[in-house]
Amino acid sequence: MATNRPHSPRKTHVGLWLFLLALAILTPFASPALAADVTLAWDANTEAAVSGYRVGYGTASGTYSSTVDVGNWTSVNISGLETGRRYFFACKAYDSAGRESAYSGEVSYTPSAAACTYSISPASRSVGSSGATGSVTVTAQAGCAWSASTSASWITITAGSSGTGPGTVGYSVAANTATASRSAAVSIAGSTFTVSQQAATATTLTITASAGTGGSISPSGAVTVAPGSSKKFTISPRWFYRIYDVKVNGVSVGAVKSYTFSSVKSNQTISATFKRKY
Repeated sequence: MATNRPHSPRKTHVGLWLFLLALAILTPFASPALAADVTLAWDANTEAAVSGYRVGYGTASGTYSSTVDVGNWTSVNISGLETGRRYFFACKAYDSAGRESAYSGEVSYTPSAAACTYSISPASRSVGSSGATGSVTVTAQAGCAWSASTSASWITITAGSSGTGPGTVGYSVAANTATASRSAAVSIAGSTFTVSQQAATATTLTITASAGTGGSISPSGAVTVAPGSSKKFTISPRWFYRIYDVKVNGVSVGAVKSYTFSSVKSNQTISATFKRKY
């Protein structure tokens, strides 16, 4: 009597192949904050059983410490990459049962940091003789380093002598006790911030009056006047002389008999010369 033996079930293996004709880096992007993005794309697998794709990447060739499941998409953006470090990428397909293909061919990419750009605002300031304090705003990308300095002894950096990314530089300007105005530069993030300061206000001013042979000027010598005031000078020739010329601050104003300085704001000079009539 024949006995029917049950047949052992056959184990079948469904081949899942991933034909990646082009695993390509499309749009690398790096920022100065030591982080970069990269977009990868590949050709879709032609097998109907494919349910999705996984992209593996890492810093060693053939070893992918990170994996991204992108579903049925054929591109992915991967962020958080460190600039200056080489990364390796590969892709594989999987079906609904979770079976995976081998990894595709590998591509690599080394993100490079983008160039830092800087700007400051304002670019200059004018202050009074009594001094002042202020600040300058620095605009820069995150992670971009900068510094501030000046060689002017009367300007002090009070805050923000160095920094990264956006920031503020504080400064103070000492009083100007000299009768001359002054200016200096502050270097901030590679740009120049210019400080101009007014001269100290004089409490008195001097008009120096002189006369040559043959006449006189009144008043004469070093004549002290208040800032903003006026002063009249009279020129008188002696017998047998006439006024030849009168100069104010070295410039001729003609053979005048008198001259008035109005609203005096600085030290002045006046001189008279005479010539014999015969």
